[in-house]
Amino acid sequence: MLKRTIAGVIIFSVSLALPNIAWAQPTWTLDPFGKEKKPQKFEERKLGSEKTADKKFTLPRHFMQNTITHYNYYYNANNKVNNVVENAKISFKDDYSKLLSFYPYTLEGTAGQKIDLDSVILTCTAGILIHDLRNDWIDNMYLLIGKAYFFRKDFDSAAMTFQFINYNLFPRKKNEDDSRVVGTNSSASGSNISIANKEKRNFVQRIVTLPPSRNDALLWMARTLIEQNEFGESGGLINTLQNDPALPKRLRNDLDEVNAYWFYKQAGYDSSAAHLEKALSTADTKQDKSRWEYLLGQLYEMNHQYDKASEYYSRAAKHTVDPLLDIYSRLNEAKMLKGTGNPKELDKSIDNLLKMAKRDKYEAFRDIVYYSAGQLSLQKPDTGSAIIYFHKSIKYNESNIPFKNKAFLQLADIAYTQKQYRLAASLYDSLQLSDSTLKDRMAQIESRKNALSKIVDAITKIEREDSLQHIAAMPAAERDALIKKILKRLRKEQGLKDDGSYSGGDIIPFGNNNNQSTPDLFASNSKGEWYFYNSSLKSKGFNDFKSKWGSRNNVDNWRRKAASEVPNNPKDNNTKSGDNKGDTKNNTKTNPKDNPANKAQGEDITYESLVKDVPLTPEKLNLSNEVLADAILELARLYQNELEEFELAANTYEDYLKRFSERLMDGEVYLGLYHCYTRLGNKTKADYYKNLLNTQFKNSRSAQLLNNPSSLNPKTKNPEATKLYEHIYDLFIEGDFDKAIAEKKKADSLYGVNYWTPQLLYIEALYNVKQRNDSVAIAGLQKLIANNPSSPLKAKAATMIDVLRRRSEIETYLTNLQITRDTATNVAAPIDNKPVVNTKPVNVPPVAKDSTKKVVPPLVSGPFTMSLTSPHFVVMILDKVDAVYVNEAKNAFTRYNKENYYGENMNITKDVIDADRNLLLISPFTDAAKAMQYYEKIKKAAGSEVSWLPANKYSFVIITIENLQLLKANKNITEYKKLLNTQYPNRF
Repeated sequence: MLKRTIAGVIIFSVSLALPNIAWAQPTWTLDPFGKEKKPQKFEERKLGSEKTADKKFTLPRHFMQNTITHYNYYYNANNKVNNVVENAKISFKDDYSKLLSFYPYTLEGTAGQKIDLDSVILTCTAGILIHDLRNDWIDNMYLLIGKAYFFRKDFDSAAMTFQFINYNLFPRKKNEDDSRVVGTNSSASGSNISIANKEKRNFVQRIVTLPPSRNDALLWMARTLIEQNEFGESGGLINTLQNDPALPKRLRNDLDEVNAYWFYKQAGYDSSAAHLEKALSTADTKQDKSRWEYLLGQLYEMNHQYDKASEYYSRAAKHTVDPLLDIYSRLNEAKMLKGTGNPKELDKSIDNLLKMAKRDKYEAFRDIVYYSAGQLSLQKPDTGSAIIYFHKSIKYNESNIPFKNKAFLQLADIAYTQKQYRLAASLYDSLQLSDSTLKDRMAQIESRKNALSKIVDAITKIEREDSLQHIAAMPAAERDALIKKILKRLRKEQGLKDDGSYSGGDIIPFGNNNNQSTPDLFASNSKGEWYFYNSSLKSKGFNDFKSKWGSRNNVDNWRRKAASEVPNNPKDNNTKSGDNKGDTKNNTKTNPKDNPANKAQGEDITYESLVKDVPLTPEKLNLSNEVLADAILELARLYQNELEEFELAANTYEDYLKRFSERLMDGEVYLGLYHCYTRLGNKTKADYYKNLLNTQFKNSRSAQLLNNPSSLNPKTKNPEATKLYEHIYDLFIEGDFDKAIAEKKKADSLYGVNYWTPQLLYIEALYNVKQRNDSVAIAGLQKLIANNPSSPLKAKAATMIDVLRRRSEIETYLTNLQITRDTATNVAAPIDNKPVVNTKPVNVPPVAKDSTKKVVPPLVSGPFTMSLTSPHFVVMILDKVDAVYVNEAKNAFTRYNKENYYGENMNITKDVIDADRNLLLISPFTDAAKAMQYYEKIKKAAGSEVSWLPANKYSFVIITIENLQLLKANKNITEYKKLLNTQYPNRF
């Protein structure tokens, strides 16, 4: 009875609404097949959409059509669209350390689900075709089709669909002319243009149907235009809708969402935040809303509205169900307190983070929590606490490489700032450089690692020689006792028996250094099990070992080997968190041969082997002083040039002067002190050392660099240097390599790094390639890339390095390659580095003559005749260029042709005119006109393709095979160029 009553109420209500519903969509038209015929078996059958104009839309038909279209088609298609978006959200990972994207998914993520989106389009299309077009779900299914195209990134199709909805649902009265323009205002008194539909829907309509889709389609149209970067059109549409009184209230917040996205895409973050704040209610889920709140916090932070930023970070932390977002929200909220100057607030935030670390909910994120606490500690600033938290972050980090790198990088930066360079070098070495999150700082990290490795090496040498000289200066008895003590320790660490040369004294213990007793592995226990059969004891032992010693490779004597690498002075040891187990390692990069305590594994450790390194004789002491002086001076240079730590450099130079006052390196020490004190603003000391340099080393290179500042600029073209390096260039290019290298060494000693360095490095590398000195060539090319990142030769150098590293592989392949000649074209592909002399004319297909054209007498110059219709080569003439560089030029233009004439058969062969002049013959081309087109392009490109080759060493011409043979016979290039310039004035 109840069901009958409900059904009667619904039917009665629908009948009351029928006049309105019947005219809801009066203009839908559909010709599903157009000019195409239906399949034969369906020719006599009409689709439901075709019956729209033939059948009355009665109440029962209306009810049935609505029900079937809704639940069999719209419902399933709509769910599938929602699932596509949800799957894209699941696969999308936010990086909360950066500005979030506007939406929690990408269109690449939705477009990847093409099968599901195609299914939506097919389902909706079927639902439209087989049902009466007057039912209430047709427009909603068109909207789903538009969304499917949008999420598939078919923006043109999406825009056409939304525009179709826009036109067909534009409000018109019965019998009104269809030609009225969308957007005009029929009311003479109205001041605003209205393009939206007024939604006057009764109670039943609001229960059983969705609103008409036209207004929604206008918003989706705006979003589609935004994705196409059509900001002018989308902005105009958004502005019109904002001022449209007919836009229903239900879509006002949706319009703010689209408007916020419009500003976000154009980096108008302040306006984007203002509109996004109003659009929060449109978020699909609670998590999406908290994510937008976090984004609002970021946007307000970027606009320096820290109070509002703090408010939204706090909201995000309260509303989110994502622990990671919770952590970042709390962290960023605490950062907003930076400007308040209240350390108590920061302490409170740090305490909250530390409490989070103890909760099970955040156990998987302890590394991030402790890292965040470290960042806040730096903000206080409290560097000591920050270091503790960063170490804890590393300790609890199991597989989160980006955050492990961040913690190591923070620790390395702290050590670097505090001038703990040995520790900093160790921490920078701990970074996993394959992590893409480091790319913004990669150049700085590599630079610091390179400089610090040199600095640590110099410091180690200084400490070693100082220690050895200190031992040498000890009384003989004390010295012997110390050496014997070290000897016994080392022999025990290496598992060797005591040789009896020492007894008594303190020995470094092999076992634990705490008071815990060593467990008896074979003692009985309560279970009556042997140790190795007891899982709990084995697990405890494993964890104890791992917590103390960290992860260890399965190698013999690992502990002895590690101990033998520890330097003699325990004060110099630094703790390096090389993994998350807190093991202690020496971070000094030393050469074991330089340390008397570090002996090769196969060398017997005896008293004599240790004492021989101690400088007890004048000769050994002088040698030790030489090593020490070089290391101190190198350290001063590194501080000055690599780190620009001028105070440290000055102090190191001064220490050098105190210890080695007679060893002034041709005034270099005074020059270094002058530059350091100049940069420190100490004019008195700078002038003092300048006067010493000019007085004692007047004619030295150091004085020249001091008194001629322009020569310190590597890019300055010193006229004398230019002339000298041009001469060296010519020697290299012409193949006089021994003389060129000798002259270059002299020039480099005089002028140092200069404008000519990149080009010379490249051509010198080519010479080393010829000599098969691949490692030397690679080192020179790497130096070119590192020191000249903007040089046009950088890419060529990188390519050559790659080829050299695969040289043996390539040569093996070419050696085993079987080349067969094509008898039809008479073409083969031999690899030959020797000049090839063409003694036979190239087989060129004859060109048919047109008898209707007027015959023009050809131009003649000496023995040469111009034939414009004959096939032509483009020829590069190289004057006094060694075969090494001829080959490289050929390789360069082969690459150029592959990149710019892909798919065309462009051949390059070598030839010669005489002993000094080589030729590169390109193609041939069908006639002179085609050859001239290529000539213009290759001539322009040569400056970059063979930038290492001086312009006066090559030229280009075009030539027929007949003229080429004449040219090789008479060698008269001038006469032939005269012919070309007659035909093509001033082109050759």
